[in-house]
Amino acid sequence: MINTKYTVAIIVSKSLSETFNHIIQLSKWWPEEYIGEEVRLNSEFILKTGDGHFSKNKVIELVPDKKLAWLATASLRKADNFDWSGTKMIIELSPDGDNTVVKFTYDGIVLENEQHRLAAICDYCIKDKLYNFIESFTATIEVEKSPKDVFNCITEVPKWWSKDFEGNSKEVHDEFVIRHPNQHYSKQKLVEVIPNKKITWLVEESTLHWIETDKQEWTNTKMVFEITTAGDKTILLFTHEGLTPGKEWYAMCEKGWSIIIKNWLFHFITYGTPSPEMSKAAEIRNQILADNTQSK
Repeated sequence: MINTKYTVAIIVSKSLSETFNHIIQLSKWWPEEYIGEEVRLNSEFILKTGDGHFSKNKVIELVPDKKLAWLATASLRKADNFDWSGTKMIIELSPDGDNTVVKFTYDGIVLENEQHRLAAICDYCIKDKLYNFIESFTATIEVEKSPKDVFNCITEVPKWWSKDFEGNSKEVHDEFVIRHPNQHYSKQKLVEVIPNKKITWLVEESTLHWIETDKQEWTNTKMVFEITTAGDKTILLFTHEGLTPGKEWYAMCEKGWSIIIKNWLFHFITYGTPSPEMSKAAEIRNQILADNTQSK
């Protein structure tokens, strides 16, 4: 075993504060299972993969909008008894104009023959998982309905997204297809359902006919609906994980999702009936596509 430092950095389009608030939600982006309390100074948590890989960790430094660091106080990989206790994970933020630079450093122990593997894992955690979590498209709506009402409305997909719907969208493992001839095909699977709190769809298949390069770019992305309350109101946060500004389909999907979530879903939750605008869905899609084509 040797001591090493490996650093990887990304630039995101969010402010220091927004970026920091994403980073401390470790359970939402770190690829291992997170068990423990909310991230704060001196808090402790466990990261594990199955029964064969775990670490117990403690937050040793937390400076809002600037830095987060945790220390592995105990660890074990059962396959070979590798122990990386004493290793630090350090995340530092710095401004870059309107953007934020996120620098991650692994400072600790690694097997000498696994340095390349360590680099690949760190790159995946930061360049893929964290970047997508921070930059993925989100839309929020606030309604005067109960969490149960909001949850139930989300499951009625053909009443707020598209009438071109086949399948089921209520229970975990349900699958459904949205199909707009010569424009859009996607097959979604419900992979997480927590009544009145959260629903997650995984896109298993997709074909976006208007994309010039990779028409299957939606595949393996997720749509996440998270329900919380604020006083007597319910907040719905929608995230399309993987829909980031660097994607060819970002501009069009940003416009499309904004209309679907903030208008059509909001209307259905508020009034209990499909939005009148849904009847013009094909016309709206064609206009967004035309606008996107002209902007290139």
